[in-house]
Amino acid sequence: MIRVDKRYFKYIIICFLLTAMITLFIEGNQLLAAKGLTEVPQERGLAAQLRVKVRNFLLYSKISHLAASVIDNKSYQTRKDLEEIAVNLLSGTKFSKLNIDRSQLISDIGYKNGRVYLNLSNDIYKLDVFEHFLVIESLVKLFADLGGVEDIQFLIGGHKGKLSAHLDITRPIRVRKDDAKIAIIIDDFGNRAEGTDSILKLKQKITCAIIPFKDDSTEEGEYAKNLGFDVIIHLPMESELDRPNWMGAKPILTTLSKEEIRSRMEEAIEDIPTAVGFNNHTGGKATADRRVMKVLLEVAKQRGLVAIDSRTTPKTVVAQVGKEVGVRVLERDVFLDHKKDYGYIREAMLDLAGRAISQGSAIGIGHVGPHGGNVTALVLKNMLNPIERAGVEFVGISSLINNK
Repeated sequence: MIRVDKRYFKYIIICFLLTAMITLFIEGNQLLAAKGLTEVPQERGLAAQLRVKVRNFLLYSKISHLAASVIDNKSYQTRKDLEEIAVNLLSGTKFSKLNIDRSQLISDIGYKNGRVYLNLSNDIYKLDVFEHFLVIESLVKLFADLGGVEDIQFLIGGHKGKLSAHLDITRPIRVRKDDAKIAIIIDDFGNRAEGTDSILKLKQKITCAIIPFKDDSTEEGEYAKNLGFDVIIHLPMESELDRPNWMGAKPILTTLSKEEIRSRMEEAIEDIPTAVGFNNHTGGKATADRRVMKVLLEVAKQRGLVAIDSRTTPKTVVAQVGKEVGVRVLERDVFLDHKKDYGYIREAMLDLAGRAISQGSAIGIGHVGPHGGNVTALVLKNMLNPIERAGVEFVGISSLINNK
């Protein structure tokens, strides 16, 4: 029997520990990026606290960075570049009006395999929602010109979590050079309905969705276009509810022949020749019908129109059929005025802005007339400017064709 000196066991254990630590340095951030630890502030157990400590150690500790400079010099250099860019931002004037110590806004920066980890100070919770928009939108665009950076995982005090009810930063956000874009479509133009004049006085670009075959449809389309707004056809389509009076003249019904569907679509285009696209007025039943949508989207393709699905039913097939036909379909993200209530519409606008920042763009739909009217117009008048100052751009729907 071979006897091994006990001293060798000590050396073996030391070598094992050193190997484990080196492996931890090399693989730690890779494991974090691949597994995406889902720590949120509500997790207070011991295991959750340990995960936070491990994450922070792997991303931010001086030992980890020292190891990275030797083992993974490219990532180390990228991190140094990130730090320099962030310092320049924080020392500049962009955040000068924030009522916090902006030099402490970013606690730490980590980087691995295209992903930036930004650990924000808990002081960010002291800011209001528009300041949250400004900070996150600025940081998302900050590293766009740095090679190798794909997205940003935000942490707050070492945790993943929502910054507010309106801005979810738990998932990585792709970096981009351009401002986040919001396209607001206002439905039900064509009747000189309540709120029409106020909406058309907005300085930001919106999209006017005009119901065809109304007394003022053609005239309102021309007027809106001359103001610089996008115009689309708010095409009356059969709903899941049996309420024919909601649909208006010459609606698209699922019982119509292909020839009649095509004819009504062509007539609507002729009635509003300024239109760059169309969306559905009601239409829950029609937008779930493949036969109907195929005819409409074929006409849209032939006439060079954008298709926007208002998503009035979860059964919609518009995007699927659009892909088959070869028409790009945009989809509504937020309905602004389910309730004709100032507070409700304001919250919906904040949700829309948050989505635009996290997604890069978002589409909201509101209304003139009894469903929104003057209340929707007032919310837009009061909120578009502060959202715009946060770095978000308001665009016509046609601007999202290549961005959404």
